[in-house]
Amino acid sequence: MKNLSLSTKVLLGVLLGVLTGLFFGEEVAWMGIIGDVFIGLLQMTVLPYIMFSLIVNIGRLSMDTGKKIIRYGLLFLFLLLIVGLIYLIILPLSFPAWTSGNFYSSDFVQPNEPFDFVKLYIPANPFESMSDNVVPAVVLFSIFIGLGVMKLPNKEAFLKPLDVLTDGLNQVNKMIIKITPIGVFSIAAGVISTLSWSDLSRLQGYLLVYLLAVILITFLVLPYLISIFTPYSSKTIFKITRSTLITIFATGKIIVVYPQLIENIKEIIRSDENSTEEGQDRVDIIMPLAYPFPNLGTFMIFIFVPFAAWFTGKAMGFMDYPIFLSSTFLSSFVAPITGLPFSLDLLKIPKETFQLFVVSTVLTDRIRVVLGAFHLIALTLLTISASGGYLKFKKRKFIQGLIVISISTAVSVIGLRYILEVSMKNIPTNLEIVNSFELISPEQEFVVFETSKKNPNPKWRGENTLSRIKRRGKIRVGFYEQAGPFTFRNKDSILVGYGIDLAHQLAADLDVSIEFITIIPGKLVSGINGDHYDIVMSDIFLSSLYAEQLELSQPYLNVTLALLTRQDNKMFDSFDITSKLDTFTISYIERKEISKEFLSFFPKGGAYPIPQMKDFLAHDGAVIIEKDSSKIDSIIFDAHLTSAERAAATTVLKPGYKVVNPLPYHINNALVFPLARDNVWRSYIDKWIDFRKKDGTFDKIYDQWILGNPYQKKEKKWSILENIIKPRFEASNNAVKDSIPEK
Repeated sequence: MKNLSLSTKVLLGVLLGVLTGLFFGEEVAWMGIIGDVFIGLLQMTVLPYIMFSLIVNIGRLSMDTGKKIIRYGLLFLFLLLIVGLIYLIILPLSFPAWTSGNFYSSDFVQPNEPFDFVKLYIPANPFESMSDNVVPAVVLFSIFIGLGVMKLPNKEAFLKPLDVLTDGLNQVNKMIIKITPIGVFSIAAGVISTLSWSDLSRLQGYLLVYLLAVILITFLVLPYLISIFTPYSSKTIFKITRSTLITIFATGKIIVVYPQLIENIKEIIRSDENSTEEGQDRVDIIMPLAYPFPNLGTFMIFIFVPFAAWFTGKAMGFMDYPIFLSSTFLSSFVAPITGLPFSLDLLKIPKETFQLFVVSTVLTDRIRVVLGAFHLIALTLLTISASGGYLKFKKRKFIQGLIVISISTAVSVIGLRYILEVSMKNIPTNLEIVNSFELISPEQEFVVFETSKKNPNPKWRGENTLSRIKRRGKIRVGFYEQAGPFTFRNKDSILVGYGIDLAHQLAADLDVSIEFITIIPGKLVSGINGDHYDIVMSDIFLSSLYAEQLELSQPYLNVTLALLTRQDNKMFDSFDITSKLDTFTISYIERKEISKEFLSFFPKGGAYPIPQMKDFLAHDGAVIIEKDSSKIDSIIFDAHLTSAERAAATTVLKPGYKVVNPLPYHINNALVFPLARDNVWRSYIDKWIDFRKKDGTFDKIYDQWILGNPYQKKEKKWSILENIIKPRFEASNNAVKDSIPEK
């Protein structure tokens, strides 16, 4: 082992960690703590190193040299980002045709948090920026200190001690680097032991396209750029930086090996016979200066935006790309975890897809930092070559590179599109996921009555509803047909949904069976007052009219009003009372006072009731309605007013629609259970709601039917030990026992 190079040891550490995680599974999840300790040790010297290095090296610069470095640095940064923009346009062509609706997300009702660019870049309190690890602000602070020191006549008295301290920090980093194989082994084992392959399978389109981007740019585009303009060969660069790049991949962070990366670049410069000390010293300036700016690793992460649009069935159009590319440039100045939601919201892509991105970071964080590190290597070498006067354009190399890169990119995109066309056939759409959902509550015996009739067992004198339910052994539950995700029939015509699941739980608690009664549109009030149902468990808004006419339970769920409209309808994408948005027609079901509240923002807007949402969907908004007692007319509706939760479910059940809210704020409402008029029964239901909310039943059912997260009992992650070796060992033992004759 002593004869092995550090890069070989690091690579072995990664491979052994992966195998350990696969073999033992969750049993070695604790090793992630050791990995965190290793990363923490690497990080502890980085920020001080960047600060002191910048102050020392800028302080010793002349103004002319500083201007030259900044000018060339920005020029080549712009050139590299143009490469990223080109690939952000080309790579989405890899995505084949795909349609899928969107589950509801609580992001719909959350206000957008603006970026605090001031705090990110302006060190109003440098010590706070240092303690919070705000690198851009710390770098800017160090630059200003360096500029201030630059003009001092006796600056060496200050800079020499800092020089010694910088060297000391570098030595500490080198000491920690020696334990890298152990650190990356622990990180790999911890990550693999908790990795969910089922989640990652839905992300394969994004992961493959992003991996393609990293491979093409890291191993093809950037090496060609360096060789076209500088005297450094790709072979030398990869040989020197190999162990550092592997460590960066394993840790998922560039900054933890920043000092080592700087040393690697200096070694690359020394490999050229015409290298100078001045060129090596400039690495200490350029690298910290370049770190706060966007790198191609972070830049290409935003390929997730066209992926999310494609995955949700709303592939980006040509006119969306200027907005996408400009927002990507701005968002890439901050971490993807912060910048991506901004871009998704700007392009009206459902932000629940961001949860998929969070899952993907287990892998992409380790891939993007490799590209990010090579971006910094390329930027530094190009800038040093230009500022040092030995930048040279090699025309022949440029033509060769252009041909190789163009052919490789075209073949890769076409090949990946074919692979995704084949593999995505095995990935369920959101509609298929919904149809696979099963009841979470214990299923009770039930029957479904298609016609609404009065309870065949009238109450006895003085009997309350609860007593009758217990006497009959049956509870009558009213529901609306196709009111997903609350009450609807799946592809097998089985009655399911949020309300149906709760109905089974309520019946289980009462120890009775269920009679589901279909509610005739417009007959809810007469049906419940006519003793057709004991309780209604579809999505019923709390309203003053219902409060006057019906007995209602306490609210059990808060929802947000929204519009359901066609994907291509841009009318409601933003609020502007002075625009044509002021003249439109929407439909609604039975809740006239709620439609009035919505239309209070749009005096010229129109709203008409329709019996069921399926009437709106049947002919893309063209509905024949009775406008008054003597006239029947056909109206083309621009949108349908309902809850965001129900609208989102409709986009899943019927792709081609989207959820929008054109108002400057969100109108919230509560859902309630209409009940038979009975104080005892209402008191029981209210207490049942309280109890089942506190024990998590409502949350579990909500997560599945509203958010689209299938309920699963916690199971151990797959591992070789648990799923292959132990079952075979137990089977072998059982076979031996069976072969021994009984005494």
